[in-house]
Amino acid sequence: MQKLLLFTLFLLLIFGFRLIDRFQKWNIHENDPYLWIKLCDRSTLFQENTLPKEDPLTSRTDISIAEAMQTIVDDYNSLYGSYLRLELYPADTNAPAEGSTFTVDRAKKRTIDICDSDLFMAGGQASWEYEGEKIVGCTIRYQKGAMNDVHAFLSVLTHEIGHCVGLHHPQESIHAIMSYFANRELYRLQIDDKMGVRYLYPQTLEGIDHKEHNSMGMSCHYRAYE
Repeated sequence: MQKLLLFTLFLLLIFGFRLIDRFQKWNIHENDPYLWIKLCDRSTLFQENTLPKEDPLTSRTDISIAEAMQTIVDDYNSLYGSYLRLELYPADTNAPAEGSTFTVDRAKKRTIDICDSDLFMAGGQASWEYEGEKIVGCTIRYQKGAMNDVHAFLSVLTHEIGHCVGLHHPQESIHAIMSYFANRELYRLQIDDKMGVRYLYPQTLEGIDHKEHNSMGMSCHYRAYE
């Protein structure tokens, strides 16, 4: 019995064990790829900023929650090979941003709600709402008062939004903000995170195969069609 358990663990390690559920995704598609992020608090300013010096926001002392969240949105939207598009839910639903496809009706069953909470939690937590095998809603709560630093906020919310779009905790990698073992300094998507999002929401690209291929858990890359 012990040998069987060890052999099973060995197989999980060599084949990779990223815990991406191909059915746990939103009912969106390449021609209609939008999800909206609705903030309970848009205007509060962060009290601390410990972002690294190479970050464009590093010296800012007037960063609002909405502005910080927009950088997370931009990070997800910049993924080459993924059609997923995030957008902030407008403060005034009658005046969305120019070029936005937002309507209240369109955003139903496509919204990630984010609010602070008085409950004690380790950073934040995400919970899903389903219809069948599709996600139709996601709620993120983060601990009130624990996110005074914009760096901590970006790290926690990038991670929790990852859960909302369908990512889980990879078991064999530290190269992911979704990992339990991630460096605390990470606050943007890493290579495994990006590959997971591309796998769930693959953009049609000539010559690119988004299907999983066994790499013995040792590499992570696109495979060209043969």
